[in-house]
Parts: sequence; structure tokens; C-alpha cells
Amino acid sequence: MTSIPDHIIYHILPQLPVKSLVRFKCVSKNWSSFIAHPDFIKAHVDRTKTQSLIISSLEHQNLHTSIIRFFSIRVINEVSDTEISASFPVPFDSYHVLPSCNGLVCFYGSHGGIHVCNPASRKMVTLSDRSDAGAQSWTCGLGFDKITGKYKVVKFLKPCGVDDDVSDSLRLEVFTMDEDNSWRTVRFQPPFRFPFRQPPVFAGGFFYWISDPVVDSSGFSIISLDVGHEIFGVIKPPESLWRKNWYLFSLVELGGKLCLVDLDFDVAEKNRMDIWIFKENVDCDRTHDLWLRETIVHPSESIDCTLPVAVVGGEILLHGYVKGLGELNIYDPKLGRFRELEIGKVSWQYFHASSYVGSMVPVPNNH
Repeated sequence: MTSIPDHIIYHILPQLPVKSLVRFKCVSKNWSSFIAHPDFIKAHVDRTKTQSLIISSLEHQNLHTSIIRFFSIRVINEVSDTEISASFPVPFDSYHVLPSCNGLVCFYGSHGGIHVCNPASRKMVTLSDRSDAGAQSWTCGLGFDKITGKYKVVKFLKPCGVDDDVSDSLRLEVFTMDEDNSWRTVRFQPPFRFPFRQPPVFAGGFFYWISDPVVDSSGFSIISLDVGHEIFGVIKPPESLWRKNWYLFSLVELGGKLCLVDLDFDVAEKNRMDIWIFKENVDCDRTHDLWLRETIVHPSESIDCTLPVAVVGGEILLHGYVKGLGELNIYDPKLGRFRELEIGKVSWQYFHASSYVGSMVPVPNNH
């Protein structure tokens, strides 16, 4: 039988889903090396536009060990198809999962220990953690530096016993994956009160937090951190929201864009949700041009216990209970219609859900 020329194979492989690539790595050493090459991985990430959903939950095994499980599901109409499943043993009984970044997922326990995994390759790394006597981890995030092609984990620490409103004592540390063997400290003077224990949202090369300003009393702000240059900035929310309290909002990444979700549900309008979409590359002095509003309205039921987690095929996936539906629901903006997403094998009562694009991005060895 005539073999397929290498150049044709190498043209086809970047177009395949990650589930197929994992299997094809076993075909030959040449294929394995090609699929693991950084140029191929970048090309595959750039080509992959179809978003899936990554679902995670924690199962307790004994007093000292739990299992964190991940399922990646592809959404087709109301039906989901499980693409990837992976599980990892972890030494904690509660956890926080950050939104995925090019196929990598970062999660950490309530009492420390930061882990990064790729559910597709079933690889996980535990980042080294130096002794921080008298300090506690405050929040952390995972992002991608487009300039260097490196992935960075950032975390803030504050001394124990320091008031939450005191920002001068905060410390920012950065771990560049596949480069640093330890955390390095980035000096900064925060122009804000630190935003509680709220994890950052990563979108378009920046981390984002909601925060009260330190000196300006005009209302809450959105703090940005440039992943590449490690420089802070401030973004004003829509003018109509300036006077509201910051805890009435949540930041999410939808379709690669930063979104501000208004959680200030009026008693008479619990069936309505406003999503403000941040528009990049516009004059930041023109606040009214920075944001585009998308409104979700359910014809009869309350949606105040839901949060948008992903955009798939132009439709918005909502995580949270809606009467008559389920815990994961799909909203069609064009038709204004809700429908439940069946997630088949996943039967957990409590789970975390976010958008996901499968990739072959490697997880570095433990440091």
C-alpha cells in the first residue's frame, strides 16, 4: 500500500482535534516528535476555534487524599459528547479551579498548593512553593504571554493579620512555566484595595480584577495586569454602573473577551441579566465606547442563580439552576430561547464549569 507523503500528513495533523492527536502520538517516533514540537503546538492552538466545556469536581477518597476529575465535553445543540476525561490525586478537601488557558488548567487547595494540568495529556505539575512565613496566599491566576510564548502563574500574598483594605503590604509573585525554578517577586504600588479573594480573569493577554479604588471615591474599577510586561492599569466600568458596589458584579471571559456581569438583580427583574462586553482597541478616555451590553431575559423564570461560563457557536452557556431546566443551560441570543444541556456521564451534584479549548501544550516537569 502506498504511504501518504509526510508533507500531507503534517498539513492534516494540525487540523485534527486533540483527542485524535493524543492517539496519533503512538503511531511512530516521527509523529510523536512532530506533535510535541512547539511550532506544531502553537499552530494547533491558533487553528482551534471551536470551544468546548471543561467540567471538574472533587471526590473524597480518605482523610488525606481526594481525586479531582475533569471532563471536556463538546456541545452540539442540546447534546454533549465527552471528549476527554482525566483525574488527579490531590492532598486537599476543597479547591478552586481557574478558567482554562489554551488547554491548561490551574487549580489550588484552600490551604495552599498550586497545580497546573493538561487534561488532554493527563499530565499535572505541582509548582514549587517557597516558605512564606507569616504570609498567606491571597489569589492566583494562569495566563499566556503572547510575546514569549510562555505561560505564567501569578499569585498575591499578604501578611497574616493585616486588614483587607491595606494594599501596601501586598506582594506579587510570578512563576514562568518551563523557565523559572521558583517564584520571583514583582515590585508594585497597587492603585487599589485588593479585591477580596476573587481570582482574576484572563483575556487577551491581561489579568482582570474588580476592585474599589484607593483614592478615587467615584466607584469601583477594573484592575488590569499585562501578563507580558507585568504592568498594572485601570479600566472604568460603564458610567451607569459607577455608583454600584463592586460585589454586585462578576468578571468572566466569554469568547476570548472580558465581560462584566451585573448581578444586581432587582426583585421584580430576577429573570433578566446584563452582560457588558469590553471592546478592545478603542480610546480608553471614551468610557461610553468601551462597553457593549448584551441582555439575557427568561420569559418566566428567575436566572439570578446563574453565571455565563462560555460561548459556543454564538450561544451562551449558563451554569446555575433555572426552574424547569438544569444546572447547565444554553441561551440563544438570536431567538431569546433557553434549553437544558444534557451532560450525560457527569452526574456530580456540585461541579465547576468553564470554556475550554483542547491542546497539546506540555506541562513542565516538577521543579
